[in-house]
Amino acid sequence: MLRKLLTELDDERNDIFLHIDKKTQFVDQNEITSWVHYSNVFFVKRRKVFWGTYSIVECELEMLAAAVKGNYHYYHLISGTDFPLKSQDFIHDYLEEEDSEFIDFHKEGDKGDLFLYKIKYYYPLLRYVGKGEFNGVGKRQDFLRFLKKQQWKLLECQKKIGIDRIKKYRNVSFYKGNQWFSITHDFAEYILSCKKMIKKMYRFSNGPDEIVVPTIALNSQYAGRVKKKSLRLIDWERGTPYSFINSDFDELTNSQAFFARKISYDEEPLLVNRLARKIHDNKKLEKKPLVSIVVPCYNVEEFLPKCVESLIGQTYINTEIILIDDGSTDRTGEIAKQFADEHNNIYYYHRGNGGLSAARNTGIDIAKGNYIAFVDSDDWVDCNYISKLYAAISDSDADISVCGYHKEEGESGIVSFDKTDVISPKRAMMILGDIYPKENVLLVIAWNKLYKTSLFSDLRYTEGRIHEDEFIAHRILGKADSIAVITDTLYHYRIREGSITATDNGQNIKHLDLLDAFNDRISYSKCMLYGDTLIYMLYTFVEGMKILMLKYSDEAIKNNKILDSFRSKSFEILFSNYAFLNKYLKIELLRSILKTKKYRDVVIRNNNEYELTEGK
Repeated sequence: MLRKLLTELDDERNDIFLHIDKKTQFVDQNEITSWVHYSNVFFVKRRKVFWGTYSIVECELEMLAAAVKGNYHYYHLISGTDFPLKSQDFIHDYLEEEDSEFIDFHKEGDKGDLFLYKIKYYYPLLRYVGKGEFNGVGKRQDFLRFLKKQQWKLLECQKKIGIDRIKKYRNVSFYKGNQWFSITHDFAEYILSCKKMIKKMYRFSNGPDEIVVPTIALNSQYAGRVKKKSLRLIDWERGTPYSFINSDFDELTNSQAFFARKISYDEEPLLVNRLARKIHDNKKLEKKPLVSIVVPCYNVEEFLPKCVESLIGQTYINTEIILIDDGSTDRTGEIAKQFADEHNNIYYYHRGNGGLSAARNTGIDIAKGNYIAFVDSDDWVDCNYISKLYAAISDSDADISVCGYHKEEGESGIVSFDKTDVISPKRAMMILGDIYPKENVLLVIAWNKLYKTSLFSDLRYTEGRIHEDEFIAHRILGKADSIAVITDTLYHYRIREGSITATDNGQNIKHLDLLDAFNDRISYSKCMLYGDTLIYMLYTFVEGMKILMLKYSDEAIKNNKILDSFRSKSFEILFSNYAFLNKYLKIELLRSILKTKKYRDVVIRNNNEYELTEGK
């Protein structure tokens, strides 16, 4: 959500001051800065922030202190789950002649809200526990639950003995609202001038973030400038607050608010994309954009004609078909060249044999289209393959669209999504973190997708690896704005004799590349604000290792010293990620390192027992 939000705020008239909670483990500031092109991004000193505590106020004051140095006309405080409902032009035009403070507020008892107890009593333990539930297991969770109970016991004691901190401030009228505001420069400076007083009054209070700014404003010389609206759409009737969903689109676009909260991009990417389109009033291009279809070819004289003919017959007419002859030794090059001679949108290129990844990379370098697709030369596609994938992207403003596929020859069947949907990069990463469901395969493979070509500006397929899709899947999905998935099965995937999959029966030692790909996925999760998916990627490594242990025969294990490879790769994962491993993963990795052969035997035995149980 952060990347999408910053993209919408990116404007030469804006500077962005960003605080990222210190509890977020992995933050790459250079990566975040690269998301914007016109605004300056300033990172405020990170602190741990807990909901409902004074830590929120401290964070806001630090952000204001950093921002006022720029002497801006207005300061907008928003959260990472906000999203703009108006364009930057609209917001700047609206506020150009304004000198008002946009702050939501109400008095004690209004709306049935009795809130003075939040500042009347002391809440010294709240700063350690916030308003968390702490339902997990373990000593730490037990201790936090204990602290929370003690806080509420302390509150009851204060009530009995008549504690009342408000008596010190009889000349102050207290107000409460939401903490999100749009305020002028001079009022921002006034708030900062009250910093010592704020700390004294609210340090041990409950939920001060909702009280501080409204109370300061309405007890100051700025009271007459306060408009009782925060320019935010926040619904406290349906939630705490309510998280808007796609069906709320009309309500959001008809609102006069500048921002809406809460909107989860991870859960509702289609809603966010629709709002962005509405903000920018994007219109469909009358002419369909060019789509480049890259076809790597190597010794496929028998299958290439069917493949190319399926591309020529696409109902989407604005395509270029790029045939990359990867040093074929049969008639593949001759056939491909003939197609290029007969069709003005087909291009033939010859290169020395470098493998599938090298051929795809050559196609990426050559492609001129706004969008790009990859089709393997022994496969074929339905006539509406490109048109349906493009429609999915166009309708949802996604960067990638994905369809299902048919298995052809030998192992027939259909692999497809259960429902049409738009998913966020975060959701895609979670799917990659579980290698067993079909959705994982559908997201990993290269050839059932349409991509925005710009996604490959700094990405290429890893050459010399047989699991090339695994090395790039997380990077391309993580870079995407959102991903549209459709239930249509439009691609026909052929497993033929002579391919690596068919001939080596999984004994090729290069299959160990898979573990290197999973290791890269772990590293990527650390660097790209997907820290909470890291544990899933670590599980993926362990499960991938088990699959390979089952795949390799005893003979291959012995002849290629594959157990040594398992041992060294496990050690690398354990050493570089020890702080993030849970007890189960530590034990699994240690066993695979210290007793590798015995560990494999257990994996085989457990698999055999599982298959017998399934058979029953």
